[in-house]
Amino acid sequence: MTRTIFLFAGLLVFAFGVTGCGQNVATGTASPAGTPDARTVDSTESLLPIDDEGSNGAATAATVDLKVVSFDELQTSIAGSEGKIVIVDYWSTSCPPCMKEFPGLVALHNELPHDQVRCVSASLDYDGLPDYPIEDCRKAALEFLEQKKSTLDNFILSDESLTVMDDKLRIASIPAVFVFDVDGKLARQFDESDGESFTYQKDITPFVTELVSQSFSGESSPAESE
Repeated sequence: MTRTIFLFAGLLVFAFGVTGCGQNVATGTASPAGTPDARTVDSTESLLPIDDEGSNGAATAATVDLKVVSFDELQTSIAGSEGKIVIVDYWSTSCPPCMKEFPGLVALHNELPHDQVRCVSASLDYDGLPDYPIEDCRKAALEFLEQKKSTLDNFILSDESLTVMDDKLRIASIPAVFVFDVDGKLARQFDESDGESFTYQKDITPFVTELVSQSFSGESSPAESE
């Protein structure tokens, strides 16, 4: 009789223990409704801070771009900026003086109001050589522009560089900088055709600053973000 009682009690303990394990497992794996298990969260999800407008700050930052255009397309773009002073800098990565002075153009873009002044860079890296296609030229030029943080309007011309200099611009060499007034007329051309060198600090920046003052009644202000 005693043996039967002990056997019956053991069966009850065993049954209770099995039921308890099942509840513990269910409690350990259950997640609140609508909340994903931590193991299913995508680890690549962006963790960048969100700005006041609800988008990642990096998405609104100015970027560096380089568009391929023909010389005529570039002139159309310049003409479309009537009402603004336009500075066009013709340059190339094969021209050390061009690259030395280029930061001056970037500084003008960053310092002058964008509703009054437009800065444009026009790369003449493409020579028309079959073993150096324009895609390769663009890659090299873009790398330089990124280093200089040139967030202004950057173009690379699909016309051969010598054709542009000889037939279009009629200049002997680059660098060459053309400044157009608010009416779209050429206000000043900077190149070394007269045998004298020029710099942004000494020549171009003072001229453009004065032209802005004359054109906008001296109301120029620091560049606003685009």
